[in-house]
Amino acid sequence: MERLIERGLLFDHYGGLLSEKNKRIYEACAVDDMSLAEIAEEVGISRQAVSETLRRIDEKLKGYEKELGLISKSRRLEECVEELRSVIEDKTPDREALKSIADRIEEVI
Repeated sequence: MERLIERGLLFDHYGGLLSEKNKRIYEACAVDDMSLAEIAEEVGISRQAVSETLRRIDEKLKGYEKELGLISKSRRLEECVEELRSVIEDKTPDREALKSIADRIEEVI
């Protein structure tokens, strides 16, 4: 399940950088949760070719994440937003806490 979630995140952030054929293969796996056999039949290649293609795409997308870090940045921003909401809900928000969150957001962007 964790691998499927990771693939979904990678596809959401970097799928647009793939060729149309690779995008369809990866989307079938990561989004549609299709088996290798189902993908192979749909695309017209062998299961082994699908497996190798997915392996290569995984490596490529993980490389993009390593270089660009968009998923990591997105997660850090989500954490800051949640903390910001929590601080704002106080009737007397702590100015130092707000400043700290703003500083962290600046680091991410």
